[in-house]
Order: sequence, then C-alpha cells, then structure tokens
Amino acid sequence: MAYFKNIGTKNKPNWIVEASFGTGKDGKRLRVKKTGFRTQKEAEAYLNEYANNVNKGNIKLEARNINFGEFIEQWFNDHKSKTLSINTLTNYRSRIYTHIIPSLGRYKLTEIDNIIIQNFYNSLIEEGLKPSSVKKIIEILNNCFKYAIKMRLIVINPTDIEKLPLDKPKIEYWNKEQLDFFLNSIKNTSLYTPILIDVLTGLRVAELCGLRWKDINFENRSIEVNGQIIFDRLNNVLVPTDVLKTDKSHRIIKIPNILINHLKAIKEDVKPNENNFIITNRYGLIVNPRNLSMNFAREVSKYKKSLDDIKNELGYDPENYMQLPQITFHGLRHTHATLLILNGENVKVVSERLGHKDIATTLQTYTHVMDDMKENTASLLDKMFDNL
Repeated sequence: MAYFKNIGTKNKPNWIVEASFGTGKDGKRLRVKKTGFRTQKEAEAYLNEYANNVNKGNIKLEARNINFGEFIEQWFNDHKSKTLSINTLTNYRSRIYTHIIPSLGRYKLTEIDNIIIQNFYNSLIEEGLKPSSVKKIIEILNNCFKYAIKMRLIVINPTDIEKLPLDKPKIEYWNKEQLDFFLNSIKNTSLYTPILIDVLTGLRVAELCGLRWKDINFENRSIEVNGQIIFDRLNNVLVPTDVLKTDKSHRIIKIPNILINHLKAIKEDVKPNENNFIITNRYGLIVNPRNLSMNFAREVSKYKKSLDDIKNELGYDPENYMQLPQITFHGLRHTHATLLILNGENVKVVSERLGHKDIATTLQTYTHVMDDMKENTASLLDKMFDNL
C-alpha cells in the first residue's frame, strides 16, 4: 500500500511517498520512502518507476543500507582515481572531503533527494564559494549518482530533478591602457617576466610555471607548451608534469619580438636549475603557481583605490597612478584573448592559442567580446554604405 502526503506548504510543496513491496529474499521488509516532489503526480511517477525496477530485480534491499559517505569514497577510490591526472585527482579529493562528505556523508544513499541537494547547494553559495567551484562540486555528485544508477542502487539522479541556477562568471580583463600601466609599474620587480610572458601568450598559470628554456625556439619565435607545475596535495610537493588540461593544451604558440628580446636578455641572469625552468624563485627553485597568483593579487591590490581617495590620503596628486580592476592571474589570460579578438584576430586562432578543447569553448567564454564586435560591425557597415 502506498502513502502520499504534502509535508511542505501550499507555496513550497514537498510531497512524500512511502510504500512497501513485501519481503525480500533475506526476509527483510522492502520499503521505499522518498521526499522532495513538487506534486503528488511526480511522487506517483517515481513510485511507479521504482515498482517496475523492483519487479525487474533492479532494486536491491541492501541499497537502502549504504552510507553515502562510504559510497562516494568507494566510487572515487575504485573508479575515478585510476583515470584522473594528479591535479584533477587532488581537486576531486579536496572537494569530496572538504564539502561533500561533511555535509552529505551521514545520509543513506537512497535518502538523498533533490531537496537535500538544493539545501547543500544553498549552503555552498552562503559559504561564499564561486559559482564555478559550486558547479564542479555538483558535477562530482552528478557523476557519482550516475554510477549509482548504473549499479542499479538508485533510480533517479537527485541532481537532475531540479536545475540548480549557476550564474555565469563575469570575465575579468584589462584594457590596453590598464595593462601598459601595470607592466610599467612592475618593470623592475620579479613579477615582470612572468606577467609579460603571460599577457603575450595567454598561458594558464601552471603552464607558465612549467616553461623550460628548451621550450623556447628563438629562431622560429615560438613557445612549445608541453608541461605544467602542479601542487600534489596528497604528498605536499610541487610536481612538474607533461599531463595538461586537454589534448589541445599541448600546442605551439607564436610570440612577438618584444618577448623574444626580453627572454634573450634575461637568459644569462636566470639561476641554473636542475630542469632548466624559466620562472624560478631567488634560489633557482620552481615556483608554486598558487604563490605566483597570490603575489600578483597583492601587487594589483596597490591600485584598488580611486585616484580621489589616494589624493585625500596623500594630500597631493600622485604621479603615475591608475585605479585598476582587481583581476586574478587568470584574468591576464582573459586580457590576452580579449585584446586579440578586439583587434581582429580570428577566433579559431585565439582558441588554438589558448589551448581550448574546441572553438565553442572560446566563443562561449568571450561572448562579451562578440557583443562588442557586433556593434563594431554595424558601425563598419555604416561607413561602407554611407553614400547610399
């Protein structure tokens, strides 16, 4: 016999269904209890599908006794850890043990419904996590529940029932004037070389830290991207690796004379190091990408205040000051791509330069530039046909 009831409110319904399917082969009662449905019809549809799976032998009684924390650990260790790169592996592990298990680990696998997932999502947002970080956590859950369905332990993926709103992150970048100002302000610091390389190549920060002198072809004016530096959180050590984000990340980038000349000038001054890395610290050791990003953020924060605020603080008008948008190190990559596209470079060429998996990724990421170019196209047509 089935039992249905709205345990929510009229404006926020939350229907529950309970049913018994008799006794399993082990003598235990086979029961189902599920909440999180917006209507009784949804609850009935779920129960009908559940009953069909019970009749087909797809639902096992023991699934109700599986702890989700133990299940996601087993899924991760047995199925994901063997297929992921070190960097992705450590990111997965961090998200599972930092966010997922502390919040959801106490539930039984079959108890987790869309209401629980929605509350979990809300808590992540309230903690101040970026939408992109929340999306990655939800993707891990989605893949884990897909595996549970494949193993016939559950019927419905609770991350699929309700589409979770994830705001598209705003692309941060500098215009040419802002970029020129910042480069001039750091010209005599250790940040200048990595920043100059990045704004002229669009490398990811880990790729930048992984650059070696052998990757530079001075004659052909190119850089070969075939490695990166990652931080192995499991062993607390920096690891050079030739495993990159996507297959397209392995690429050759043409570079301008300004960068060629700069690299030639600093080559003799770089301390010798075992693997011949270009970006090193003062001891000739490889640089942690995270530390480089933090040093950049610290330098950018010097230009956070408005010119008027600076004038009021100092009591005079400072020379060579400009308020800058507070971008991250990754924002330099966006700056590189945005300036290229705005100056007429083919989007396919930019996509290949960035190492995106396909041109669709580039188009989706830089829609703001495309919108600006549409305005430019309209202006261009006005000029072309102004005699009509």
